Formats: sequence, C-alpha cells, structure tokens
Amino acid sequence: MDFLLVPDALTASEIRYALATRNTMGAKVGSFSVLLETLAELWLIEPSERDWSVALQEEALAMVDAFWAKSIRVDEPATVGELTSSLQFFLNHMPLGSQLKKISAPANRNQHYYNDLAELARRISERPAPDQLAEQWFAEHNELCIEPVYVYPLCAQENLYPWQRQILDLLKSKGWLAPEPDKYTFIPTPVPASENSPIQQFASTLFHPKKSIIELENLYWLTCRDHLQEVEAVTSMVQAAVEQGTKPEKIAVVVPKGGDYELWLEKHFEYAGLIASNLRPESGVFDWQSSLIHDLLTSLVQPDIPMAMMSAIINPLMPWGSGLGHKLAERFGNGDKLTLGNEPSQEEEAMLRLLQNQPEENSAAVLDWLKKITDNTQSPRMKGLGKKRMRTLLSNTRRLMGLYDGQSFTDQISNVIRQTPVTTLESQEDRIRYLHAINIIREGEPLPFQVEELFVLGFNQGHYSYQAEHTGPINRDGWDQLAVDAQLAIPTVEESQKLWEEQFAELMRRADRRITFLRSLNDHQGASLEPSETLLDMALCFQPLEKLDPEQLEQPVFQAEHSLLRKTSVTLEQPVPSELKDLELAPELIQQARLNQDGTPKPESPSSLEKLMQSPLAWLLYRLGIKSRQWEPQTPDISVQGTIAHKVFELFYTYQSEAWSEALFDSLFNQAVQEEAAFLDSPQWRLKRNRLRNSVYRALNDFATWCQRENWTISNVELELQGQLWNTRLKGFVDAVLTNDNQTLIVDYKTSKHGSRLKRLEKGYELQTLIYRELYLQQNKGSEVMSGYYTLNDTTLLTDQHLKPSDQLNVLQPEPDLVAQSAEAVTLVRERLKNLQSGTIKLNERTDEKAWKDRGITPYALADNPVISRFTRNGEGNA
Repeated sequence: MDFLLVPDALTASEIRYALATRNTMGAKVGSFSVLLETLAELWLIEPSERDWSVALQEEALAMVDAFWAKSIRVDEPATVGELTSSLQFFLNHMPLGSQLKKISAPANRNQHYYNDLAELARRISERPAPDQLAEQWFAEHNELCIEPVYVYPLCAQENLYPWQRQILDLLKSKGWLAPEPDKYTFIPTPVPASENSPIQQFASTLFHPKKSIIELENLYWLTCRDHLQEVEAVTSMVQAAVEQGTKPEKIAVVVPKGGDYELWLEKHFEYAGLIASNLRPESGVFDWQSSLIHDLLTSLVQPDIPMAMMSAIINPLMPWGSGLGHKLAERFGNGDKLTLGNEPSQEEEAMLRLLQNQPEENSAAVLDWLKKITDNTQSPRMKGLGKKRMRTLLSNTRRLMGLYDGQSFTDQISNVIRQTPVTTLESQEDRIRYLHAINIIREGEPLPFQVEELFVLGFNQGHYSYQAEHTGPINRDGWDQLAVDAQLAIPTVEESQKLWEEQFAELMRRADRRITFLRSLNDHQGASLEPSETLLDMALCFQPLEKLDPEQLEQPVFQAEHSLLRKTSVTLEQPVPSELKDLELAPELIQQARLNQDGTPKPESPSSLEKLMQSPLAWLLYRLGIKSRQWEPQTPDISVQGTIAHKVFELFYTYQSEAWSEALFDSLFNQAVQEEAAFLDSPQWRLKRNRLRNSVYRALNDFATWCQRENWTISNVELELQGQLWNTRLKGFVDAVLTNDNQTLIVDYKTSKHGSRLKRLEKGYELQTLIYRELYLQQNKGSEVMSGYYTLNDTTLLTDQHLKPSDQLNVLQPEPDLVAQSAEAVTLVRERLKNLQSGTIKLNERTDEKAWKDRGITPYALADNPVISRFTRNGEGNA
C-alpha cells in the first residue's frame, strides 16, 4: 500500500484530484493521524481502552503533594485543563519508547513543576489518543503485518513533532519511506507565475528587515466598520473579480481562527451567486442529556434554587410536551402543587413522581434515582443524543461519585456537578470541496496551489501573528531552559516564531496578482480594534525605520482605490413613525375579559383599579393573563422582603396577648422565612437575612408596643372584604383590622417610607383607603371606621382620619378631608370604567410616568413592560 502523507485536508483533496486524473490506484492520502490508524490496521493493533483524560484527572487528584494540590481543590476543571496543556506540549516532543526522567536536585520553580508533571505522565503511562497508537506501533513495528506500507511524505518534515519524524525514520529503515522517489512527481506543486513579481518580492522581504525597501504594488490594506462589513466588502470584490474573468478556483479567502466569518461568507456568497468551497458544515445541538443530569444534581444540593428543577422539568427529554413542561415549571417556581391535567400518560405520572420524590443523601440512592429518570425520558430526534450516550454519561457520573466518595454528600455532588459541563455539541463534519468555487482556508493552514486573488479577512490584533503555544503552569519561555535540563527536543521560542514566519510568508507566495487585507475598526459592541501585529513587519518592507508608520498603509474601504471595489450611493428613505391611536374594541370582548370561566363577574381590587388608572392597556393584559414568563433567580428583592414582613405581622396576630420579646419575634421571623422564602436560610444570604430581620424587628417592636399602650387589639388579619362601588364588584384582603372600643382601624403594611403615601392622599389620588373603608362599612353598618398604612421602613402610621398622637410611633394624617383625599382618583376610575363600557382602551403617553410619580404613585404598570412601551405615544399625558 502506498500512503501519501499530507499536512491537511485541503492538500489531501488536491492530491486525490491529481491521482484521479492519472487513474492511479492503490494509494491512500491522509494526515499523520490517518497514517497512525492505517499502521494500527496493518499491524492489527487494538486502540487502548483507557481514557487518557479520565486517567489524568484521577491521577492528578491522587498526587496530594504536587504543586497543583491546592488549586485542584478550588477549581478542578480549570486545573485539569492547565495540566492537560502542559502534558500534551511536552509529550509532543518526547521520542517514542523513552522514559521520562526527573531533574535531580531541582533548583527553581519550573524544575519543581516539571518533576511533578513528569510523575503525573509516568502514572498515566500513556499518550493522549490517538498518539497512543504511535507508542503501540513503536513497540510492535518489528512484528508481522498484513502488508507493507510505503509512505511518501508530501509535507515539510520540519513541521512534524520528534516522535512523528521517528516513525518516518523507522519506516525508512525498513525501506518503506519513498522507495520510488519519482513515482508521484506528476503531482503538481505550487509555483509562482513570476518569481520577480511584486507579490513574490513582498513575500521574500517580509520578516527580513535588513533587506532593501521595495515598492508598494498590488497590496492593499482596507479598514472596515466591523466584521460584517469585511464580509460584505470581500463578497463584492470576489464577485467583481469573477465578472472580470478571474476563475473562481483562482481566488482564495483566508479567515481567522474563531468567529463567524465562515458562516457569514457562506450566506453572503449564496446571495451573490458565488459558491464557497472547503467550508466545514457545522451544526450544533444543545447537550440536553448533560443538562438534565446537571440540573437534577443541582436540585439535590441547592433545593433553595427552584430554577434547577424548573430547567429539568422543561427539558425536551421529558415525556410531556413543552407547553405542559413550562406550566409545571411555573407552578413549581411559585410553590404551587404540580398537576398533569386530564388523562396523563403513565410515563408522565411516573416522571412527576420521580421528580417530586427526591432520593436519600447517598451515592447509591442518587444514582438509582438518576437511572430511573433517564430510563423514563423520551428519545428526542436530535443528532448525537441517543440512549447509548446517556448510558455513557450515567457511567461517568457513577465514576465521579466514586472518585469523590470520601467527601460529604454536598461536596461530593458539587464536585460531580462541576465535572458535568453543559455545552453545545458541535458536529464537525468533513469539509466539502467544490469545483470552480472560491476557496476558503483558515488562518495557519497552507494553501497548496497558486491563486490570482488572495483576500485575508480579520487582519486584527491577535490574528496572523506568532502566538506562543499555551503550555499551562510553565510558560512557553520557561520550556526553553527545561528542554536543556530535561533533554527534550523542544524548539526555542525563537525557532517556533521563525517557523511560523516561514509558513506565513509561504502563504503570501501563493498569490500571483494581488493580496487584499481587510480588518475591522470596531467590534460588535463598538469597542476599537487594533491591526494585526504583523502590520509592523509589513510596513518595514516599504518604509524606512525613521519614518515608520504602519497604519499609513491602511485605507478606509469606501475611500480606497481598488480595481475590484464597487461603490454605490444609496439614499435611505426616512421612516414615517406610525400614529398610535387608542384601541377601539368591541365592548363584548372587554366584558368577556371581566368574567370568570363560569360567567360570573371578576371582582376588581384596589391594585387592579390602580393599574387601570395608570394604564388601561396594562389592565387589559392583566385581565387576559398576558404576562412575562421570564425566569428570574430568587433574590431578597423588595417584593420578597415585603412578603416576609407581612407574614411576620400576620403571625403576630396569634401571639399579641403574650408577653412581647425578641425571642418571640425570632420565632415568628424564622417561621415566615421558612414558609415564604426558604432560600434566605442559605449561607450566601446570611447578611441580607440579618438586615431584613433587624428592619422587621424594629417595625414590629414599635407597632406591638404602640398597640399595647394605646389599647388597640388586632381583631382580624387577611380579612376578605367584598362589595360594590361605581357599579363595579370589588374584593380585597386587608392586612389587619384593629379595634379600640368603638373605633376600627384598617391597616395595610408597606415596606417603604410614608412620603409617597402621604403625597397621594394630599393630591387626591388615594384609592385603597377609600375602598377598604367603604367595603367594611357595607358589611358592618354603623361602625366608626378609619383606614391607613403602617410604613415599616420609617415606622410611621399614616391614617385618613385623625388619630391620637403617640410617643411610640410617628402618627400622621393628611390635611385634606376624606372626600378630597380620593376625589381625583374616583373621577379617573369612573372615566376609565366608562371607557371600558364603550370598548375604548386609552394608550399611555411618554409623560405619564412622571405625572404619576408627582402624585406619589410609583407607576409599576408602566415599568419594564415591553408591550406598554411599544404602544406608548409621544404626546401630552392623559393620566
């Protein structure tokens, strides 16, 4: 068998084409990894069953005295990643069959590090796959094989690692390295059209500053707005080149590593009627299997974070549809009972039981729980997410459980979670090569043929310049001395840079007519981007050192004189903003939104009427159940703090006759936290929990003392009031009803200060005190009723009628009388209700938000609502 060794897939494609044109049979073409697989097949070598990455992780954890021992306990994945880089680097430069030798009497940090890495490599005792095949073949290369393999290297051997050159030397000793030197001379090699052309002079002068300065010709450096404009410009120039007679296969575009250049090129070329060749189709699928295991384990060690279980519930592997999954997740997040609805399947019922009945805190129970859940999942039609892979993930989870078996349950599961990454699985398929198409190559890849036009995209800092290899804890420069100390054939940084420069200059030689470099001035966030560091080396080819100005080579793409650039002026039409008008709906539709499912009217509440005042559209969306389904992490925001404070005051009702003490308060506060926001008991919220506890204690302590001294008794909490006002059915729940002889005080607790509440009373926009007072009187004729607020942040009791002052609390009343306190709000509510009767939904104006704040009302109905914002007019307020 003949094997033609090539550096990359594009070169292999070219050589296969050349072989096909000569009807050559019995020759195989591939890179070094393909050669190793071929050798393994001919020598009947079975790949090692040991997973090198797993072995590295386990052995690294076992070396408790190594330099990484502390780091691996803090951030295991990152530490293992760094160790992988180091081992991979120096194993690449180790001959086959050699034994790692430690440095005796290490004298510096790098030498100590190297000895630990050498010990780690010795414990693993294998190379990374597929390099391990080389070690196995080296041990058996003198044994019998199925047939000889005659290798013809068609790549520069100086680019190979030492162990790769060692394999070629062994083949040469067998007489199998290019035994017929002239056999494949018909395969063309790239030769410039003219060795004296400006491009060839540029390639020869680049990185050689001592050479004479040359004339600038057929070289262009264009600056663009951003990456997208680069692609648009190069698409236009390629299209122009083809129209001017350049064959598509004589055009090449180089793209930098990373980014989305290839995706954009493919889309833009397709739109321009061009075919892009040598692109690798990339398709990604989210790793829902790893995500399920990750979320389930997270729910065990962090039960106070509902989003982990919510994510598991909506996972497409679940036996229910996405709609039901989101409903279940929302109910779980709200703490409601989970129900499957009518006629659930057995799989759905079984899965819900498994999710609700979490396992005991031991490895065996957790693994059994995970297996039952995964067995009950559905198999989605997603590439790469089959049952075999799920079994592999469970097996790895079991291995990790055993690896951390000596730790506490929480630490054990937390470590397993960190070792279960959730990413998008990229399906890397072979590049597709087309005839008569534009060639796309990536930065660092060779171009195995001559082209007329060469375009280099993304010529920005960090690309198209020498970048030292990432070598983990020992930096690249440190390996230069270690190569001498440990007798490793590692090239110096200078040698590596020289090799890169030769490869880049060789890429420049592949162009016969013109090279065009394009770069971005800004990234997509608007931050400035700098040119590639190699622009300085290029400037030295054309400018004397005393007048060196690299950026003088660059020209804005719209100002450059380039024969392929086509510029067209486009006058954009100024969009005329549409005029927003109030919604005119059929009254029946609005009335339908105000009915329950059984046809009975939905009662309004003080909060819904306040919403109606601020924004009729927000009220309509609320009545229709149209709201954001966005998940947010649980935090002790103002809403949660208010809920807990309300709960503490509600619980105090039962204990008001007992002796007041701080111990009693702590009991009530702890109960409120457990019932309303158990996540606050987690260590990360300890400080905010203590602050909330002190704030609520101060408020309740003052309130309880005031009740005792002024002879007020809490007679009801969470009292439901129903009745009618303005021909509208109303219902609400008051926080507390206090009585003192024949006096009744309805109190609503607010976790705020009293200023805004007092302002709305004085400006006539207070609605809640009026509603609660009127509804209570409708149910309790002849009572003397007042209503107000107790603001917890400044311990102020604000009532709508006169109340006896107190030294214990700040007791306030507004100056206007009862009618004036609510007059403006009543007028506006009646107007809004009348509009609803006629089917009119008034839209908001931009000034409404400020108007409501001036009245002492925070316009929550207008805040953070994209629908309301979209339908808000630029006009005078009508609030």
